[in-house]
Amino acid sequence: MAIEYNRTMKIKYEHDERLNKKKEAKLAQQLQNKGLNLIDSYWSEVPDFGYNLITKKTSRYGIYMDDELVFDVQYKSTANEIVEGLSNKFENVSTDIIISETTRKDWVEPKGDYLLPNFDEYSPYKPLYEDVTDKPSIFDFKEIERDCKITLDNGVQIRIRLDNTYNGIQLTFTTFWYCETVQRKESIEEHMVNFPLEILGKVQSVVERVLKTKQFGYDVEDVEIDCNFKAITLNESKCTPDIVRMTREARNNGN
Repeated sequence: MAIEYNRTMKIKYEHDERLNKKKEAKLAQQLQNKGLNLIDSYWSEVPDFGYNLITKKTSRYGIYMDDELVFDVQYKSTANEIVEGLSNKFENVSTDIIISETTRKDWVEPKGDYLLPNFDEYSPYKPLYEDVTDKPSIFDFKEIERDCKITLDNGVQIRIRLDNTYNGIQLTFTTFWYCETVQRKESIEEHMVNFPLEILGKVQSVVERVLKTKQFGYDVEDVEIDCNFKAITLNESKCTPDIVRMTREARNNGN
């Protein structure tokens, strides 16, 4: 029977209020400048955060009589009902979509909560290196999945989230390891703790360097940490204190 080993570590940076949309956009820009991108799962493109030109498309449905626009409505279903009703009394009634574009300069807001390093945006989504770009990946990996799981060279996967909540910012590392058989404790720790430890340290370091700046003002030392190990179909247990300590200390090596 296949088994999924799962480790979730949550680091909570408390604050007295939730970041507003503008500050959240500035946070995304600062993180991107340091090599981490806030993104949604099954993304269409990596946003270019900052104060940039934003083009928004809106669509409505026009009601036409003799090919002349009479009025428009928001929903296609409403337009079809109107056309059906008017066609009982008038000829040449039709509907068609109307697409409008507006462009203005504003802060680009993040649409998702997942953190990904810079990567090649052509599938398969591989790391970028200094010999081909001036924005390389800040850590090495095998490839990135569309659901924002980062596959490492040892087969383990990591998903990283940064949630803006009313109690502060929460950084979550979820590590996955899929096995055909039950694994020994030493093997689990080697794959799921020791191997990705440097990555967790680098991400913490980047996030905390941004959060502790005067612009955001978060305390990155007095944090709340919750860590759990889970084997699907088996039992769940708390991470041992030494694993929590190792993960926090790894950030000092992530600069």
